[in-house]
Amino acid sequence: MAPKVNSLLRHVDQATVSANASAETRSREIHLPPVSVYRWWARRTEAVNGALLNAAAEELAKGEGLLVADPFAGGGVIPLSALKRGHSVYAQDLNPWVAQGLSVMLGLPGRVRLKEAADRLLELCKPLAAKAYGTMFSDGAPAQVAHAIRVAVACCSCCGDTHRLFPHALVSRTKRKDRGGLEAMLACRCGHLFLGDVAGESACPACTLKVDPTDTYLPNRITTCPSCGHRESLEARAHSGAWRWELVLVERSNGARRELATPTDAERRQATDEAWKAWRRLGAIPEAPETRVLRRHGFTSWADIYPKRQRYVMERLLKLTRSSDFPRSVQRALNMAVLGTAEMAGLLSRWDRYYLKSYESMASHRFNFTTLAVEPNVIGVGTHGRGTLRRRLELFERAAQWFNDNTIQLRPPRLRRADEPQFRTKPARRATVVAGSSERMLLPSHSVDVVLTDPPYHDDVQYHELSLPFRAWANLTRVRLLGEVVAIPHSASLLSHRRYRGALLRIFAELRRILKPDGRLLFSYANREPAAWVNLFAALRASGFQPLGYTILHSENESEHAKRKGRACNLDLILELAPGNGKLVEQWRPSPLFYTEEERFLIAVGEAFLKSSSMVNGWEAQLVARLRADVFVRPKELTASLRTDDGGRPRDRLKEGQGSDRYRKHHLADWATADGEAQISAQCTTPP
Repeated sequence: MAPKVNSLLRHVDQATVSANASAETRSREIHLPPVSVYRWWARRTEAVNGALLNAAAEELAKGEGLLVADPFAGGGVIPLSALKRGHSVYAQDLNPWVAQGLSVMLGLPGRVRLKEAADRLLELCKPLAAKAYGTMFSDGAPAQVAHAIRVAVACCSCCGDTHRLFPHALVSRTKRKDRGGLEAMLACRCGHLFLGDVAGESACPACTLKVDPTDTYLPNRITTCPSCGHRESLEARAHSGAWRWELVLVERSNGARRELATPTDAERRQATDEAWKAWRRLGAIPEAPETRVLRRHGFTSWADIYPKRQRYVMERLLKLTRSSDFPRSVQRALNMAVLGTAEMAGLLSRWDRYYLKSYESMASHRFNFTTLAVEPNVIGVGTHGRGTLRRRLELFERAAQWFNDNTIQLRPPRLRRADEPQFRTKPARRATVVAGSSERMLLPSHSVDVVLTDPPYHDDVQYHELSLPFRAWANLTRVRLLGEVVAIPHSASLLSHRRYRGALLRIFAELRRILKPDGRLLFSYANREPAAWVNLFAALRASGFQPLGYTILHSENESEHAKRKGRACNLDLILELAPGNGKLVEQWRPSPLFYTEEERFLIAVGEAFLKSSSMVNGWEAQLVARLRADVFVRPKELTASLRTDDGGRPRDRLKEGQGSDRYRKHHLADWATADGEAQISAQCTTPP
């Protein structure tokens, strides 16, 4: 009898790996410093990917290094995990921002060399910093503007009155909440700003209105005119006339101390100086799922989201990195550090009024719109300010040290394109980076030991749109590229499913080509949408892969800002497959560890995965019906009411007529009938 193919997941300790992943998500930049080189979204952990590679080495390597391929390279965690363990890496991604960022990350110069260049660049920046941000503390000591906080000003479409649109009565504490003190900057409903405290109501000195620091002035982005009482959305306000942004607060710093205060006349003139003339064209903001919020509120160009001073400083910094006689690898690193500051767009970044810091303009994997925006000092003052050039250069130095500590010595990878000739043999370099759709990879057939990847999760994150500001600054193409493996939300559901599944099918077929006969495909997946799982299983089945096993591991920090009070997934389902070759397999399944609704849902999905290669016609609609009845995927507004009935007894299924009509229409319509299922199922064997 032929030997069985065993799952390598049996070598993965669920509890230990999950604990390590949980710790890593709380401080990614400390555990894996190179991820700071370029911004990406929805990165998975080195703890999980490293454990999977260790298991692969134990099962497959026989003392030799592996060739590991990642067709959705994204944030670069998988290539880093493989290189740390002495394996060779082939990393490919459709998004040009990933390809550029990954090639810079893997080609970083040594820490000493990088620090010397960073110090020199910051020295060259001093005249620019003094011109753009030089100021004085209230006691006359020299300082720089660390943050400039602006409020949107617009006129009422009913009475024409113009007023400030503060989102909250509490604009900002003057000291971080954890430093104590009650002093804060407050705003009344008329838009007057004054110094008060957070302990109770205060009277506005300008109009005597009582101000409760807990008040919210723009609930659901609806504003009420203080003159006539007319209520309208911020979107309607934007359409009735352009926003005007008024500087209302500045944070000053010298690197050792900081103070928050209303701006002086000199600081106002400095912020709006006619000298801030930027020349770079950044292009139009497209109409797309994530960018709609920007267009609805009056932004039409990527240049619109940056104050002129911020654009001017960024352009001068990019010019400095190019014009100085830095070596090529150093120049690329410095350039990437400057490009990274684009995430702190000064008319989108939100101010944390309790902890006195700003958030990137695409925080929580969504573009932010706020009427209280914060412009950073792009260069940075000491350790104050997130996303500044100074802070980013420090992180780059840590990244370079990480490569040294892990004895990873690489020749800087030459960035290749997916339309180049394929390799005749395995790549000679330890790290190969390719830009382009993974429907065509440059590797020879049957050359890869392990494909380890983290594919896009249906429509969870719109990577194309989120990367557009960086691509605009980096002069990379901004067109939506063919072959993107992301479903577009709110588009025609059937067409979106068809494209998503078709792209997955073509890529999985290519992965089967490059895998050795005894190679493995390993990847993580997390989604609440039943159709996403059906599309995934159908594409895997049609491309000739055989399910070997699954496990469930902790993946995300459930307490971080983006997940608070949300319904995001905190666990990952890890799937293992082998090229279908008729061999007997010993399938692997985990024991329950977390005892949560999410784990029970993923176990149900995992069991369906193990049976997916032998499911008969009609399985798709049956699986969707089964999964959509699970409490973990029910609409948020139903979850609490569906747990128990009126007598406190558990409810097992959705009652007829309950549920969100919008949810059903958007997510389930195409799966509700045999015709809909048949149309989508056809894409398994006939890719578009």
